[in-house]
Amino acid sequence: MTTAQTSRLAATPNGGVKIPCRVATTANITLSGEQTIDDVAVVDGDRVLVKDQTTGSEDGIYVAAEGAWARASDWNTSGDLLSGMLVPVAEGTAGANKAFCITYSGSYTVDSTSITATAI
Repeated sequence: MTTAQTSRLAATPNGGVKIPCRVATTANITLSGEQTIDDVAVVDGDRVLVKDQTTGSEDGIYVAAEGAWARASDWNTSGDLLSGMLVPVAEGTAGANKAFCITYSGSYTVDSTSITATAI
């Protein structure tokens, strides 16, 4: 049986696994500027899994920039995420070589829904 969610998942590149991020946050951060996250110097163009914001609806995958960060193109619309998707992380003291399972309650809306990212 095909549902809207399974149709979106089947159409998602890598079948429910996001493009890897360089690093994942370990605390609330400012979503702008180059900075050090989990002992990694994040620079313009790096993908960052932001998962520890005080305002949970800000969590997601971002592309670092010298100025304001923008959500990554695979996490900037409500249809880009299904509960249970995985986000691999390459570097960091705490997050290196881990995958994070992303979950949420109800339906997902960018900038409104809080997520939970659990290392697996």
